[in-house]
Amino acid sequence: MTSHEELLQQQLEEGKTLSANADSHAYQKVFDALKQEPEYELPLHFEDHILQKIEANEKHAERRETYWLVAGVVSLVIAAIIGAVLVGFKPSFGAFAFLSRYTGLFIFAVAFIFLLQWLDRKIVHRTTY
Repeated sequence: MTSHEELLQQQLEEGKTLSANADSHAYQKVFDALKQEPEYELPLHFEDHILQKIEANEKHAERRETYWLVAGVVSLVIAAIIGAVLVGFKPSFGAFAFLSRYTGLFIFAVAFIFLLQWLDRKIVHRTTY
């Protein structure tokens, strides 16, 4: 912006009248147009369209997260199988033989965990809209 244009802009901002040349008239028209509020209305159901797009993006992101989770679990299983084959792993549960005396305790623990998960979904994480 040249100093002449800056001077014209400063004079318009201060409310001074400008000389009668083409630049002055152009600046005056621009400033008059900027003072007016734009007449624009949003289309009907604009909010609904925006909310639908947001919901579609959320579903897409959720689906993508599920794919990554499945890919990670599958990769982990494949890596474990490859590792077991390479090192010649042979499973032996002899070290856990003492746990056979506590079968009832394990069944209770599993049932209790499932009960807590069910209560959590029903009471704590109740989704209300």
